[in-house]
Amino acid sequence: MMEEEELEFLEELEAMLQLMPEVQLAIEQVFPSQDPLDRADFNAVEYINTLFPTELEIRRLDDNIQTVVRGQTNMGQDGRQALEEAQKAIQQLFGKIEDIKDKAEKSEQMVKEITHDIKQLDHAKRHLTTSITTLNHLHMLAGEVANLLQGVMNVLEHFHKYMGIPQIRQLSKRVKPINWTTSKCKTSMHQRM
Repeated sequence: MMEEEELEFLEELEAMLQLMPEVQLAIEQVFPSQDPLDRADFNAVEYINTLFPTELEIRRLDDNIQTVVRGQTNMGQDGRQALEEAQKAIQQLFGKIEDIKDKAEKSEQMVKEITHDIKQLDHAKRHLTTSITTLNHLHMLAGEVANLLQGVMNVLEHFHKYMGIPQIRQLSKRVKPINWTTSKCKTSMHQRM
């Protein structure tokens, strides 16, 4: 009963697929083909029977199909395993990226500390340079003052015979301690240099 229904279905299908002879001829002229599937009088049952004349041939086909299906299943499992391995590799990569990020942050902090120390050293250098320059200017000034005082002392020696005059004596008393202090400073500065 099943075979009869299948045959009826196939006949109905063939009837629906039948083209008018003019259309079929036009198609064959535009698209010439030697393939039996393209022929107007194509019979699917006969075609299958010519490809698989015995049941053994059909079983071989069935076995081949099962082998392909199993292969696809195995590929699916292999694919899942490859996906899992890829996910593990991605997790490891993220871990390494986090390590690199942490190290970069630590390096950045170290650079900030080093630049802070460098800035402090730069300020200290600037202050030291200013101090040395100021000391040099003081040394030059002290030398000039000492030379001027020496000149004053030389002039006072000319007035030595006039020490009886109170203003000259008073001026001489005021200059002598200054001269002595300046000489001491000058000697001390030369020793430091």
